[in-house]
Amino acid sequence: MKRLALTVRTAIERALTRFDLPGNESTVRLLLMIAAHESGGFTYCKQKGGPALGLFQMEPATFDFVMGYLNRTGKFKAINRHTPFERLLIDPEFAAAIARVYLWTIPEALPSADDLEGLARYAKKYWNTELGKATPEKYLNDFISHVWSNENATA
Repeated sequence: MKRLALTVRTAIERALTRFDLPGNESTVRLLLMIAAHESGGFTYCKQKGGPALGLFQMEPATFDFVMGYLNRTGKFKAINRHTPFERLLIDPEFAAAIARVYLWTIPEALPSADDLEGLARYAKKYWNTELGKATPEKYLNDFISHVWSNENATA
């Protein structure tokens, strides 16, 4: 599992560069945390019994919101506005870019990279929302289980 976390980290970092998106270690860790949780420890890219796709399990309505935001604002021109929703399933860099843009639309600043509990609360509040089943503890535990021990081993 830990090798998958490194692969996902690389995809996130490449997405930030490829699509000229703002990012830092807080951004990378938040996206890793979301992916670790939403994909069941990097094991699936299609929601069980639902329409969400990709490592970040993005819903079609969220994807449409992001594309609308990109079209309205003209920001992040490196992202093709005509890319279909299904691309989230096969292109982890594109999925990471769309997830990053969605998080960019939130006015609250990201917690620091070392504030894992803060990142988990942020993920719950803004990615999963109060309507979702996840908890901040679940985001944190999935990050620690599938990512953190690996990051510390390579540091």
